[in-house]
Amino acid sequence: MGGGQVTSTHESSSTSFDAESDADGVAAASRHTMLSQVLTQASRLGVSIVLARLLTPQDFGVVAAGMVVMVVAWQLTDLGTSAVVIQRETVDDTLLSSLFFFNLLLGIFLGVLTVALAGPMANALGQPAAAPAIRALAAVSVLGAVGNMHHALLRRTMQFGRLATVNIANATVNGAVGIGLAFAGAGIWALVVGTLAGVAVSTGGAWLYVAWRPSPRFSLRRLREVGKFSINCFWSSALAVFFAQLDKVVISRMLGGAALGTYTVAQRTVSSPMNAVSATVSTVSFSAFAREQDNPETLRSGAIRATGVVALVVLPAMVGLAVLAEQAVLVVYGAQWEAAVPVVQVLAPVAIVQAVLSVTSSVMLAMGRSDWLYRWGLAYCLVGAVVMLMCSRWGLLGVSLGLAGVMVVLAPLEMKMSLSLIGMRLSTYLRPMLPMVLITAAMAAVARLAAGGTGLLGAGVVLQLIAGASAGVVAYAALIWHFGLPAVDDARRVLGRWARRR
Repeated sequence: MGGGQVTSTHESSSTSFDAESDADGVAAASRHTMLSQVLTQASRLGVSIVLARLLTPQDFGVVAAGMVVMVVAWQLTDLGTSAVVIQRETVDDTLLSSLFFFNLLLGIFLGVLTVALAGPMANALGQPAAAPAIRALAAVSVLGAVGNMHHALLRRTMQFGRLATVNIANATVNGAVGIGLAFAGAGIWALVVGTLAGVAVSTGGAWLYVAWRPSPRFSLRRLREVGKFSINCFWSSALAVFFAQLDKVVISRMLGGAALGTYTVAQRTVSSPMNAVSATVSTVSFSAFAREQDNPETLRSGAIRATGVVALVVLPAMVGLAVLAEQAVLVVYGAQWEAAVPVVQVLAPVAIVQAVLSVTSSVMLAMGRSDWLYRWGLAYCLVGAVVMLMCSRWGLLGVSLGLAGVMVVLAPLEMKMSLSLIGMRLSTYLRPMLPMVLITAAMAAVARLAAGGTGLLGAGVVLQLIAGASAGVVAYAALIWHFGLPAVDDARRVLGRWARRR
């Protein structure tokens, strides 16, 4: 459903864009994507740590304001067209070329618009000093538009090894340029120039790996064929991106640049490890689920297994981070960022919900219900804006708790609706996670006791962090090994051990 065969005079060309997938193929795709995500998130976190050591919270807030605009503008350049290429059963050159030139024109328009409105947007965010950075980051809209179709084709044909290489190159260049400029004293421009260099390399790499080139064909009729799905997908993605940036907008306007800088550091500390896993699973699962959209039993099994892998890693990472937040922030960032500790403690559990939600969102999108995702995105934005604005009177912690409340209330409802598309109950979907939740709780208790005990003996925060993290890792690994959870086998397959045996 949601992507019938495209009729075209160039129908034969569509076959070159199709690829079959099986369990080993999905495992290999997950392996490649995991590698790229780990390196990408490590690079971003590394740059953030270096900048946090060199910049004040106020300066970091200026960078964060510029990145808010860049992320939203970049999302707008796609307009849901990448999802169309991945989700449809067949695509051809006319459709691809039409989508490419549409993206390019839109990217140029958004780039020019961003440059023209950089000053007013910076003022609206309460960070006038961010205007130069916003103008420079406008180039991302054009660079991203040039590479959208090529990245989508890599995902459609399950060439995640090549996609991983492209993303790793992006992360490497971004990190090297950003950290190098930071040490050279470039300040906020370290992150700006690093981001631009990384996106340029990513686009160039995608063109290198994908043989397809746009031809001088542009068909409004073909665009209209995919318009409904594309627009709904765009609005759902755009609203998701806006919701992800909404907390920063509220903080920037209501609490100022220093608070925004502190919040951004806390959020990146939480999101980097979470994204490394959830982005891997959602990226691969959407492509795999789209190929099995007429097989509900396979989708049910795939959703449970994907969520198991996510929970296996994200649960202990986020709970452990929340338990050891004070030691981690002080050791990694320094005493000037101490205000980020309670924010990390609140956002870490929220990240668990977001990670699990990424799997069910892939189910909804693969089944062609981008309209449902759009409506849910709208609900998150409307409710989130009201709640976080009301909670901003209690500072950073209030906004964080408001965000947590919105996710706790709305996420289960969205999951339930997504799972109804494949005939699965929410309780059936979540039940396999219960053993991991109990094991993670035991791990958290061990980590907290180890860190606290080390502190009572007079050790500093570095030793407390090492003791707590080490004890937690050992306890979690021992419990997981003892109970032999199915998710461990799936994780092994992703890492390649079982893929070589079978």
